Amino acid sequence: MFTRTARATARSSLVAGHLRTPIAPPIRTAREATLSSLEALSQAIKTAPSTSTIYLSGQIPADANGTLIQGSMADKTAAIINSTKIILEKAGSGLDQVVKVVVYLKDARAMPEFAKVYDPAFPHRPARSMVEVSALPAGVDVQVDFVAVGES
Repeated sequence: MFTRTARATARSSLVAGHLRTPIAPPIRTAREATLSSLEALSQAIKTAPSTSTIYLSGQIPADANGTLIQGSMADKTAAIINSTKIILEKAGSGLDQVVKVVVYLKDARAMPEFAKVYDPAFPHRPARSMVEVSALPAGVDVQVDFVAVGES
């Protein structure tokens, strides 16, 4: 595992950078209304060839014992990020090495509340998609898939 200093240094070699193209259509949400779509979203993340890829199963808002978290979308998002952090650290990675996120919501209107907790946890802005769905496992209203990089 990396130390904090080593992780910061390694991240720059593991994640080569954001790729942006001028052809993407403008995408705006309530949260991003004052930001240009190219500033608010990473259209792609390029990883260095010497990295391994870590694919996490969909994370739902549950504690370490599997008890579902009740409460606001912010509470549920915080629980997902916390469990993801633990899983990634055990795999030799971390939140700062996440390169792709897919958010599944039963109600897309919950995205701004989700983003209030998500955005500070991922200041490097991994590539992210959001999909509104009719149902999720265990009756939850949010599930998140993560892809991260780590040492080979």
